[in-house]
Amino acid sequence: MTLLTGLALLAGVLASLSAVWIDREISVQHTGAASRISPTLCGGLGGLLAFAAYGLTRDLIVASAILAAMTALCVSVSMDWRFGVLADLTSVIIALAALLAAPLLTPGLTRLDMVIAAFLAMGILGLAGLYGRLRRGEMGLGGGDIVLVGALGLWCPPVTAALGVGVGAALTLILGVLLKARRQTRLPFAPGLAAGFILAFIVDRLS
Repeated sequence: MTLLTGLALLAGVLASLSAVWIDREISVQHTGAASRISPTLCGGLGGLLAFAAYGLTRDLIVASAILAAMTALCVSVSMDWRFGVLADLTSVIIALAALLAAPLLTPGLTRLDMVIAAFLAMGILGLAGLYGRLRRGEMGLGGGDIVLVGALGLWCPPVTAALGVGVGAALTLILGVLLKARRQTRLPFAPGLAAGFILAFIVDRLS
């Protein structure tokens, strides 16, 4: 193991633990007690996906980045679903992990492609939120959603990012119908966005 790989592994573990700590702190703020289930599920899923990534790539740097990013993404989904809150630090973890590992996962993906994808994703979601606000009043789209979708956009090419936002928005609307959300009720965007980007990434890899 090289020094760079060791540092990447340490950074991935620390970032994952930081995301779990954020989950704990948000839970305490809103309920007065730390959740045991959410951090366990988030950390466990992040570790499982990191193990799978290492099995496919045999690259500890990629596995470390996946550990950090997926743990942080799971925490974002959990917090948004339970409390309607997104912490910018989880999105920062996802973004930093992308800068480290996205070019290794997608050959030919340049830093410029990543930046374009991030701004494209933020622009599409921002315009969708503005349209919803003009048409029906408050849609529930917050700044944390924009930051999260930008971080997710860094992981993929621009076309894939646009697809991820589209699928994520569609899944969120379906969720709203299933929950029969009222006009004033804020829908959690993070679950749909996470699923949309993961599906888009898988489609891109298979195509």
